[in-house]
Amino acid sequence: MKRGFYLSPLLLTIVLATTPPFVPLRAPARSTGARDQAKTGSTFEGEIMDNDCAEMGSHAMTMTSTALATADLCTTYCLRFKKTPSKLVLYNAATKTIYQLDNQQEASFFKARKVRVTGTYDQATKMIHVTDINSVSAS
Repeated sequence: MKRGFYLSPLLLTIVLATTPPFVPLRAPARSTGARDQAKTGSTFEGEIMDNDCAEMGSHAMTMTSTALATADLCTTYCLRFKKTPSKLVLYNAATKTIYQLDNQQEASFFKARKVRVTGTYDQATKMIHVTDINSVSAS
């Protein structure tokens, strides 16, 4: 007889929808000099999603395998329940570019939404040092 833990898709959906997200606190921003200040205000557009689904280009595979109904639930699942927890990233589907985000707490409010991120971009780490995130209308 096989022993293990089985979580029905309905129960998993309820758990994901009702548990608050774990979000690490952001370290205070530090100035890196005039070179980065010149790039302040760069704007990037895309969807806030977990890095695993961003690498695949969509939530489709994870949503199918876990029977999750929405991209928001998929992102929450990948952030909390995978063996290797994911991080939130900005994924631009048009250019298939993934940008790391330094402010995970602010990004968590925009999970699975199309957004416009303003900040400085560090090309070496492919990280955006976020100064602002706003939802983009679907029109």
